[in-house]
Amino acid sequence: MTARLTLAQARRVALAAQGLNRPRPTGPVSARALVRAFEALQLVQIDSVNVLVRSHYLPFFSRLGPYDRQTLDRLSARSPRRMLEYWAHEASFIRPEHFDALRLWQRRAWVGAHEMDADAREDLAARILAVLGSSRPLTAGQLADRLGHVEERRRDQWGWNWSAVQRVLSHLFEAGTVASAGRSGAFERRYALTEDVLPRALVREEGLGRDEAILALVRCAVEAHGIGTARCFADYFRLPVRATESALAVLAAEGSIEEVHVDGWEGRTFLAAGRPIPRAATGRALLSPFDSLVFERRRLERLFGFRYRLEIYTPVQRREYGYYVLPFLLRDAMAARVDLKADRSAGVLLVQAAHGEPGAPPDTAGELAEELRLLADWLELDQVRVADRGSLAPALARAVGPVRGGRNLHGVPRVSPVD
Repeated sequence: MTARLTLAQARRVALAAQGLNRPRPTGPVSARALVRAFEALQLVQIDSVNVLVRSHYLPFFSRLGPYDRQTLDRLSARSPRRMLEYWAHEASFIRPEHFDALRLWQRRAWVGAHEMDADAREDLAARILAVLGSSRPLTAGQLADRLGHVEERRRDQWGWNWSAVQRVLSHLFEAGTVASAGRSGAFERRYALTEDVLPRALVREEGLGRDEAILALVRCAVEAHGIGTARCFADYFRLPVRATESALAVLAAEGSIEEVHVDGWEGRTFLAAGRPIPRAATGRALLSPFDSLVFERRRLERLFGFRYRLEIYTPVQRREYGYYVLPFLLRDAMAARVDLKADRSAGVLLVQAAHGEPGAPPDTAGELAEELRLLADWLELDQVRVADRGSLAPALARAVGPVRGGRNLHGVPRVSPVD
């Protein structure tokens, strides 16, 4: 018989799989703890927006609390790398052992040089590879300088006006011929030959087959999600849904997953076999807009009744909640959403808007205030200021409290609301 789960049980399974169902561990966060968290997530999405902090840093703060960001950087910038950048959900840090499998299933032709003249592309690619074969990792700009490549900057395609060197590098990156050896201080990829970046034990003479590759990726997506549909699991690594369904059939036949019925859900739903169902969720976290728990918006809404849309590219006058809005998870509810900005020159964490969700727990404002203080301390900001925008703003401003001198338990001065 198909097991039946309540929606609350499904939520708790999903939170546990993502490491968000219980309070953060106490004490300093080690490199080993960061690696364990990353291996549970399988991937962490990268984004260049830096209005608060680079998005890939936030999932670790959400799950582990304050940690040294340089320690995380070293996991992708030094050998043997525990994190490797490649295309997955989007541009992401992935587990290096997934590189070969993802290379077979990722096709991002729009970011590369597919429309360039083939002879010109191959000639430039050969010159790039020759330079990288005898140099330290280089950014696209450094490579262009080494090659003596100069061209007039195009302005007809805002956001993607890349030079030919950048386009060919992205083409080689998509193909897996070159890889990122880390990011510069300006968040530019530092390119190197893939064999110089990938851990030696993972360099294969013979590649995976496509069926074997997608089975491995879907298995990891199931572990990371805990529960979901084929569409949920396919979206995690951006895999084709039909191929994902075939992989799920294999996993079901071997007993790695079981089909379950979740109250209120339609379609076939699968649970990782042997996955315990927590009796309660007691965690608390601000979530990056690119956090893996909120990747698949339909799944998020089905699990939490929380409709979420990133409004960065929405014109200001049409934004409902703000520019960089983080969901606030309190126990097993998406209790609020806050538009945050780090004013680094003033040392202030700005809460530009705070909206409570219908039915949010009564302690939402107080718990969110504590989370904001913790975040500000981690970002080395001295104050938290709450603007008077959003249904939760007045209560949050009171919970944050006025300046009283001294420092709060997280080492951040108590601060007053902003009018």
